[in-house]
Amino acid sequence: MVPAWALFLIFLAFSTGIAVLGVRLLHERVKRGVGVEPTWLTLITHTIMVAGTFYALLLVLTAFSVYETYAQAGLSVATEAADMGALYRVVSEYPEPTRSQLQSLLREYSEYMVNEAWPAYQRGDSVKGDLEVENEISHIMLNFTPNSDKEQQLSNLALSELEKWSEARQIRYTYATAALPSTLWFALLFGAVVVILLSCLLPTQTRHAHLILVCAVAGMISLLLFVVESVDEPFRGPIVVSADPYKEVAKDFA
Repeated sequence: MVPAWALFLIFLAFSTGIAVLGVRLLHERVKRGVGVEPTWLTLITHTIMVAGTFYALLLVLTAFSVYETYAQAGLSVATEAADMGALYRVVSEYPEPTRSQLQSLLREYSEYMVNEAWPAYQRGDSVKGDLEVENEISHIMLNFTPNSDKEQQLSNLALSELEKWSEARQIRYTYATAALPSTLWFALLFGAVVVILLSCLLPTQTRHAHLILVCAVAGMISLLLFVVESVDEPFRGPIVVSADPYKEVAKDFA
């Protein structure tokens, strides 16, 4: 996994590299072309404004979208952990040996998510152990035979909590595979190149001033691209959803 600082430097090197190359190749040509086309500054400014506005909208909306996905992924993890804690409290009222069996499986689930599932997600691997443990819990609860009205009510409540926990797990699993489509990434990178190259066509008296202006544009674009990439995949990358909710709820599993 690439560290966050290295990822940002990659985006920065990509965008500023295009900027420097564009200025070196186009600066003198632009100065000569300005004399031929008296309205060049007006034309290029208008073109940059139109192209830059559309690209900025695409980039900003994408950044908001991936951050919202990241936030929802974090909420799904917190919800799953809370539902698991509620289920643990209910099954703790079951008679033995069912109670100990369910408690042990719920502890195993929380340990699996922290120690195995999260590292696997960060490697880009899929996990199935959580579903296997959930199926074991479901099997035990569905085969539990109540011997009194109280146990029947307890069983109904536990099955209701199991259903909510299962739904939360499925939602979390959906976010675990969330990522921007490759077509959108192509549009973002291609748009960045276009905007930077258009900025290279601005007429300036000196190449030094030209470099400063274009590198400023390139740096801002690379920063936003870095933010998008960092939170694009909520369970993988430089900034990932934390497994702390499972750790916190496991503290209550006496």
